[in-house]
Amino acid sequence: GIGIKGGLSFGNVSNRGLLPGSLATRTGFAIGLGLSSPPGLLGFGAEGLYAQRGVGDASNPDSRRLDYIDVPLYLRVMLPIPGLAPFAYAGPQFSFELRCRAGGAPCPDADRPKTSYAATIGGGVRLGTSHAITVEGRYVYGLTDLKLGTITDAQSYQTRSFLILVGLGF
Repeated sequence: GIGIKGGLSFGNVSNRGLLPGSLATRTGFAIGLGLSSPPGLLGFGAEGLYAQRGVGDASNPDSRRLDYIDVPLYLRVMLPIPGLAPFAYAGPQFSFELRCRAGGAPCPDADRPKTSYAATIGGGVRLGTSHAITVEGRYVYGLTDLKLGTITDAQSYQTRSFLILVGLGF
């Protein structure tokens, strides 16, 4: 079926290196559309989500606020219990950068990749049968070095995100 999905995204990078100051995780949002196979023990899904990730806030010039279109593809395992069906899923994700901001300006990292790859794993519960509501948690483990310009560039920087999503299926 087709569904809409949205929620909170808590983003970070795997290695902050020697970025000056204290950079916190970036809390943003994710919203988009999904396609999935009918409920059953095994299934698959694909989504297109606008998602915000990065580290720091707009007032810190060393922060990186990244906005992406994420396309996760996953294999799903579900216990098809009528009315309440728990599920888990895993698969690859392809992300296409829409924007990067450092402080209030565009990111200075010219050689930064605009397409990145990640592994996703998640789980949740499907409530209802016809117009089902889903509640899920998802971890996104970035695999692409973002090549962020920092005081030391010898380190590898990948995104890490945790998303809490609510969906409505049709």
